[in-house]
Amino acid sequence: MGESVVKKKKLTGAMVNCLAVITLLLPACCFAKEGAVTAESRGATQREAQLGRFDIPEELYKQGLHYAQYGFFDEAIEMYKKALARNPSYPDVYNKLGVAYTQKGLYDLAIESFQKAIEQKPRDAETYYNLGSAYFDKGSFDNAITAFQKTIQMNPEYLSAYSLLGIAYTKVGKYDEAIQILKKRVEFDPGLAIAHSNLGIVYSMKGMAAEALTAYNKALEIDPGHETALYNIGLLYDKEGNTDKAIQYYNRTVEINVSNADAQCRLGKNYMKNKQYDEAIDAFQTAVMSNPDNIEIYNDLGNAYKAKGMEKEAEGYFSLYKKKSKKVK
Repeated sequence: MGESVVKKKKLTGAMVNCLAVITLLLPACCFAKEGAVTAESRGATQREAQLGRFDIPEELYKQGLHYAQYGFFDEAIEMYKKALARNPSYPDVYNKLGVAYTQKGLYDLAIESFQKAIEQKPRDAETYYNLGSAYFDKGSFDNAITAFQKTIQMNPEYLSAYSLLGIAYTKVGKYDEAIQILKKRVEFDPGLAIAHSNLGIVYSMKGMAAEALTAYNKALEIDPGHETALYNIGLLYDKEGNTDKAIQYYNRTVEINVSNADAQCRLGKNYMKNKQYDEAIDAFQTAVMSNPDNIEIYNDLGNAYKAKGMEKEAEGYFSLYKKKSKKVK
């Protein structure tokens, strides 16, 4: 599975024009004498045998999978429910039903579905991983940790579980445990940039700046355009007060993604420290276009224009900042 918990699928193609429809044909409208073997009776017997072999819950399950593949999660849920109505002892369907609920943000229903799947199939690592992902997305990190631990216990090579377990540990302030588990993730796949970047984030949160910088630089050796590593190196230098280095890495970040509002905002603040007001204004304006809901940027723009001596423009942004602040309250 990929690094991300049950990622939210976007529609990647047109829905197939029609699903398979099972048509039950009536027998021919002529009746053979009882006990006589005719071509018609042989055909009816064959159709009955085929119908007996036809697994309706399985076909409903497959239709649900088909809907989910194209992002039609409401329809997928309906098919899964119909399959379970015919066969309640179907753990794979409960698992996929939970995935569909997770995609819709219905985490309680997802968790309930995964738990039912586990009751019927208690040694399934994938279901425990999906359960952990639902708890993670819900913000129930202690429960997520338990589920991811079970995943790894059942399948020590379930790599994405290590990543989410490490992040879950950081969410509850268990940085040492997070570092330990994320180091294991790196050992499994030392060529994965995001694994080094995630480890760097935990080092940074624990105040281990040198170790964090080493991890971020390793991520950049693997992927020179790794946006998160570039941005977080900028944060490290920013925290140290190394304005020029911070500007360098924030600029590299926005070269990769001009819409990174956080990087643009921090870039603008560092330009302000260097009294580079035109550059600061450009960065703040790009930030506000990318994230107009961040009201603090309007105040930053007002300060930049004021520092440049453009009082009218400054007052306009200060007024806008006050209006937006009142709406938030």
